[in-house]
Amino acid sequence: MDKYVAKNSDQTAHRIVDGEAVVVNLKDSTFQTLNSVGTFIWQQADGRTSVKEIIQRVCQEFEVDPDTADKDCSEFIGELANKGLLVLSPHPLEGG
Repeated sequence: MDKYVAKNSDQTAHRIVDGEAVVVNLKDSTFQTLNSVGTFIWQQADGRTSVKEIIQRVCQEFEVDPDTADKDCSEFIGELANKGLLVLSPHPLEGG
């Protein structure tokens, strides 16, 4: 089953600075700077876009092969979810 990914707006704040997202975890006051691919994924995380769709978009935007994109995107999304920055849901979220 595919999952839908959303920013954890209750626990994060973010800004895009020079094309890179800076994400603050409000729970523990840590921050993470995302590279261009990470920022692209972050911007796609609207609660209505599935992980599968994000991987397809990464392939198109960055001309990466599907297997590499699947592995890298899944790991990245999982890492941010484990840190509480992203939320995964089995169904699209209202309002994202």
